[in-house]
Amino acid sequence: MSQWLSHGPPRVGVLMVEQQASLPHVAEACLMHRGLGHVEFFDFSPKAMDALRASYAGLKGHGYKGLSFHAPMPRPAFFPFAGVTCFFLNEDPDRRALSFRLLEETLRYAQAWNADHIVTHLTYGKTDTSDPGKALGLARNAGEIFAALSDRYGIPIHLEFAAYTRSFNKAGQFVGIVSQYEELGICVDSGHTMLGARMHGRDYLDDIRTLAPQARSLHLWNTQAKDQIHVPLHPSQSASQGWIDIEKILEIVLACNPRIPIVFEYPVTELTPDIQAGYDWVEQMVISINQIK
Repeated sequence: MSQWLSHGPPRVGVLMVEQQASLPHVAEACLMHRGLGHVEFFDFSPKAMDALRASYAGLKGHGYKGLSFHAPMPRPAFFPFAGVTCFFLNEDPDRRALSFRLLEETLRYAQAWNADHIVTHLTYGKTDTSDPGKALGLARNAGEIFAALSDRYGIPIHLEFAAYTRSFNKAGQFVGIVSQYEELGICVDSGHTMLGARMHGRDYLDDIRTLAPQARSLHLWNTQAKDQIHVPLHPSQSASQGWIDIEKILEIVLACNPRIPIVFEYPVTELTPDIQAGYDWVEQMVISINQIK
């Protein structure tokens, strides 16, 4: 049984703590993503939480009743790395312990805010083990720990599918982890699924079909696979021109989970007509697909 499950979180070694203290703290991303009646926060400073709670109170008054935190949320001083960094599949146990500690911090805040769920990455290609056997073992161990932490805090955990790790990138591998635990689910991310499938020579819609039965949340953004910039959605984006087929993704996912929380994962500084057109486009597709079913 995992050390986390039997004795609580392992202590991060003294050397590791000193190393973290000596590293420059990467600035927080401070991202708030709106969705269909939902809002998700990612990578804010602990100092910003009081003001953010006030902002969220205003959003609730405008119909944004759903709430999720994308770990790290917030990102404390003990984790100076960029918010997208995680070490769950890293071979260094101290690094893994650091990420589990960070995840538990997110759960603690999510519980206090009555969040519906949290989202976390499982993989991070830059630091994950290159050994497929070790990656699978570490992923299974992480799933066990995630489920126990979810149960402890009463907050579901959604693992965001990303296929950038050479040793652990198949949709079926992620499904195999989360399907063992009712506390866990998959966060399907349109852009990361498409880019990861392209990286490994797969059809991203096949990956979506594999993920959909375990899908519990959905991140939507667009790309033509030229980079990882999160392009806002717009009805003019045609799959025939290389854009992600958002309608097809919605058809596949909604067939398994018609009330899945949907988040537009791109920053919006101003609600322009084009941004609103993207919101309306997705909302109408969701209504139409769910009516047909």
